[in-house]
Amino acid sequence: MDLLSALHSFVRVAATGSFSAVSRAPGVSQPTISRHIALLEAHYGTTLFARTTRSLTMTEDGRSLLPHAYEVLEILETAETVLGRRRASVSGLVRLGVTTAFGLCLTRRMGELLDRHPDLSVEVVMRDSFGDLVEEGLDLAVRVGEIAEGTLIARKLGLVHKWLVASPACLQRHNMPEHPRALTEYPGVVYNYGSSRLDWNFERDGEESVIVPTAVFRANSSEAVMYAVEAGIGVGLLPAFQVRDAVANGRLVRLFADWNIPGLPFYVVHTGPRTLPLRTRTVMDFLVEVSADLLRDGGALSPVL
Repeated sequence: MDLLSALHSFVRVAATGSFSAVSRAPGVSQPTISRHIALLEAHYGTTLFARTTRSLTMTEDGRSLLPHAYEVLEILETAETVLGRRRASVSGLVRLGVTTAFGLCLTRRMGELLDRHPDLSVEVVMRDSFGDLVEEGLDLAVRVGEIAEGTLIARKLGLVHKWLVASPACLQRHNMPEHPRALTEYPGVVYNYGSSRLDWNFERDGEESVIVPTAVFRANSSEAVMYAVEAGIGVGLLPAFQVRDAVANGRLVRLFADWNIPGLPFYVVHTGPRTLPLRTRTVMDFLVEVSADLLRDGGALSPVL
């Protein structure tokens, strides 16, 4: 079992590029990680990582071992599930990172999951930007936009559509814009989640309109942006599932509904192995279920292709 524990530590170090990042996960220490890697290197008679005081780089032998390590851990997890060691109940803690808007929708549904699995615990870490999953101690995370990290294993949930919205009070002051080009004359409330690009893109019948809003208010929280739009500060572009109810009850007005605004891909990601523990796989399946319901309830997401 020491060799299996060492393989598990090896794939986590490979995913993060750091001994210290892995050791920040609950119940893991840096001496343990170092001992595991030393055990593997002694067992295979090779060096898996080239270490300096400033960097950690996987060697060619390390890269050769990595897919086999994933395969061994996947086989072990599958065997445990098939043999019924975890068949009696889904139990244990799953730490889940979610964006603010989706996290609030998910929280309203979380009781369904916990009622089905009384021995399961879920800790939700809610914010609109995340760093390294291992450093954060996360088992799963929801990401919006393309996944840049090649070490992450991603499952696509769908495509998030956005709606351009404003409060009735804002439109009373500034009138209803007749074309997206007019938006440069309106106060903009901008959701800035780390990207330097703040363009709003519209398309209709082959006509494209790219607008750089006049941002009078910016925030890295979609909830803050929504509150600012509802308060009448300006026009904002937000996830459809977040503002759908406010549009339905008249707190907000949807603008340019006949124009297409490009959506963003929506994923749940983890660092591996590909065969997840049953508790983690159960939470992932619930995320898929909630995402599908958001689609059926108003087109906030596009289906996975």
